[in-house]
Amino acid sequence: MFSIHDVKNYVKNTSEFLVFRIIGFFVRILPVSGVLLLGNCIGYLCALLFKFRKMEVESHLTIAFPEKGSDWKNKISLRSYKHLAREALLFLRSPQLDENCLRKNVVIEGLEVLEESMRQGSGVMIVSGHLGNWEMGVAALAARGIPVDVVVQSQRNPFIDECLLDLRRRMGIGVITSKQGPYAVLKSLRNGRVTAWLGDQSPGKRSVVVDFLGVPSNTPKGCALLALRSGAPLFFASSIAISNSESRYRLELQKISVPRKQNVAEAVEQLTQAHAKLLGLAIRRNPDQYLWHHRRWKNRDR
Repeated sequence: MFSIHDVKNYVKNTSEFLVFRIIGFFVRILPVSGVLLLGNCIGYLCALLFKFRKMEVESHLTIAFPEKGSDWKNKISLRSYKHLAREALLFLRSPQLDENCLRKNVVIEGLEVLEESMRQGSGVMIVSGHLGNWEMGVAALAARGIPVDVVVQSQRNPFIDECLLDLRRRMGIGVITSKQGPYAVLKSLRNGRVTAWLGDQSPGKRSVVVDFLGVPSNTPKGCALLALRSGAPLFFASSIAISNSESRYRLELQKISVPRKQNVAEAVEQLTQAHAKLLGLAIRRNPDQYLWHHRRWKNRDR
């Protein structure tokens, strides 16, 4: 027997999924230039309509860039809305990209070092952040024959969640959901695969406090802990859009030195600080491509 709450949730989820599929249909028939234009328009409208969220974005920019003025923060805030909308739409049409297109449109720096690390046989861990188009970066690795799994959080809407998982699988990307836990990650690494994470959420208790953009920040420690336990090499990755008129990206891979002879807690903090620092540097170079919309510092005063 379904409750009224269940019925309301079903109607809400179904309605959202219908809108999602309609948008997906249009972005698949539009040229890239049309998708980018549509993304700019959607981003601008969201910034205009959701003023409270835009104020929250600017408050996050104030935390990270206290030296910047209001005009700069307003400009970066608007650009970040447009960037997020553009890249979300491009992700929806990404299964249409074949391997040759991904090889052409995504330049990878550090691929040789990654491939050398993979030959060690213990898998490789990649940590990134909500910067640029992280989905396109992972797809570019898969297009080059790199066996890669992404660790993802489940979406609230189960219909949209399954659709997003299917999009990734169609691009040759394996998926590990957060519900599967660390054992699925360790299994992936034992099979010699690459596992990719986003390590800039605000995780609450499952965290270590490190410096991020000049602010003491709760940062997930799971990636660092599993790298130490598995012995897998750890890389930081940033996938940056290098054109606002084309779907072109630069994926930078940087190997992080993993401490071996050290207290585990200290080593976890050192590794977490290392990838947080690299992410912070990448954000400062491309502030308009970071997801300032999520509440990165919601636990900073706890």
